[in-house]
Amino acid sequence: MRMLLGMAVAISVLSLGTNAAVVPLSLQAGDISVAASYKGKGPVDDKHKILVFLFDHPTPTAGSEPLGLQTISKNGDVVTFKGVTVNPVYVTMVYDEKSNYDGQSPPPVGAPIGSYAKGGKAIPVKPGEKVKATFDDSVRWK
Repeated sequence: MRMLLGMAVAISVLSLGTNAAVVPLSLQAGDISVAASYKGKGPVDDKHKILVFLFDHPTPTAGSEPLGLQTISKNGDVVTFKGVTVNPVYVTMVYDEKSNYDGQSPPPVGAPIGSYAKGGKAIPVKPGEKVKATFDDSVRWK
């Protein structure tokens, strides 16, 4: 009986090896949570939101396409991007200072922007990570 059980397990393992899908680590999906805070002039509320974007490169331009977009209407709140497969990604934030930006185009000229960065250099984020990002109005979209 033990021998039959052992053979059954061995056959199952061997068949898994030929039928199981192998997903490279770079394609495995994970959630990315971002806690964002704006420390510049003006409130963060339903009319003046923080737009949080994910990009596949560290310095977005007007021609860049975001991988994802979510909004925050209270300083320090957290948004979670579900099932992110791109590794790494970069977090960029825009403060909707004039209550006229929905994130479907480049930010208005002069809008406060920031990124998840250290020493002015964007930090890559991997699926599964949770980050806290703070920005102010010292850097503005040109």
